[in-house]
Amino acid sequence: MRVTEKMMFQAGQVQTAAARERLEKATTELSSGKRITHAADDPAGSGILITSKISQQRYSTIQQVVGRAADELNIAEGVLGEVSNVMQRGRELAMQLGSSQFNGADRATSSNEVDGLLKTVIGLMNTEVGGRYIFGGTKDGTPPFDAAGVYSGDAGVRQVEIAPGVVENSSLRADIAIKGVGGGADVIQVLQDFATALRTNNVQGIQDALVGFDKGINQVSGARKDAGASLNILQTAEQVSMLSRDQMRIQIAGVAESDLIESASNLSLANTALEAALFATAKSFKLSLVDKL
Repeated sequence: MRVTEKMMFQAGQVQTAAARERLEKATTELSSGKRITHAADDPAGSGILITSKISQQRYSTIQQVVGRAADELNIAEGVLGEVSNVMQRGRELAMQLGSSQFNGADRATSSNEVDGLLKTVIGLMNTEVGGRYIFGGTKDGTPPFDAAGVYSGDAGVRQVEIAPGVVENSSLRADIAIKGVGGGADVIQVLQDFATALRTNNVQGIQDALVGFDKGINQVSGARKDAGASLNILQTAEQVSMLSRDQMRIQIAGVAESDLIESASNLSLANTALEAALFATAKSFKLSLVDKL
C-alpha cells in the first residue's frame, strides 16, 4: 500500500497530539505537585489513594472521639476522687463523734457538716461535661441524682471505637459506684443515715456508720481503678490512631504527590518529544510547520 501525503499528515497529527498530551500532563504535574489529578491518570494508584483517604478519615474520627471520651473519663475519675475525700471526712467525723467525749449538742451541730457533705456528693455526681451528665449512663440528658439522692440514670455504659471494629468502655456505672447496686454500699444512704444518727444523738448509729463508710470508700476506690484502666486504654488508642492517621497521610502523599525532580525530568522529556514530533512531521512534508499554523 502506497503511503500518501494524507496518511503521513494524519500520522503526524496523531504523534503530535500524543506528544502535546504528554507535555500537558507533565506541565500540570509539575505546577500542581500532584501525580494523580484524575482516576484515569493511574487507576491502580487511584484505588490505593481512595482506600488510604477513607482510612485516614476513619483514624482521624477515632482519634477525636477517643480523645473526648478520655477527657470525660479523666474528669469522672477525678470526681470519684472527690467523693472518696468526702467519705474519708465522714469517716473521721464518725470516729470522733462516736466517742463519749462529745454530747448531743456537739453531734447535732456536726450533722450540718454531714448535710453539706451529702450535697457535695450529689453535686459531684451531677457533673456535666459538654452537655452530657457523665454519671447518668445512657440517660445523660438530665441530672442523674435529685436533691434527695435518688438515682434516675440507667445501668448503661457508653462505649467508643478505639480501633476499627474494637470498642472500649468510656463511662462508669454510678448505680454501682455510688448506689451500691449488686450488694454494695449506698454511699448517699450512708451519709443520710449518719446525719440522722447525729441529729438524734444515736451513738450506736454513729458507730455503725463506720462500716458503711469503709465499704463505700472501697467501692468508690474500685470504680476509680476501673476508670484508670479504661483511661489508659483510651489514651493509648488515641496515640495509636493519631500515628495511623499520619501514616495514611504519608501514604497518600507518596501515591498522589509528584517528585519535583522526576516531574521536571518528565517535562523536559515531554517537551523534547513534542519538538521531535513536530520536526518529523515538518520534514516529511519538506515544509515549515510554523508556516502552516
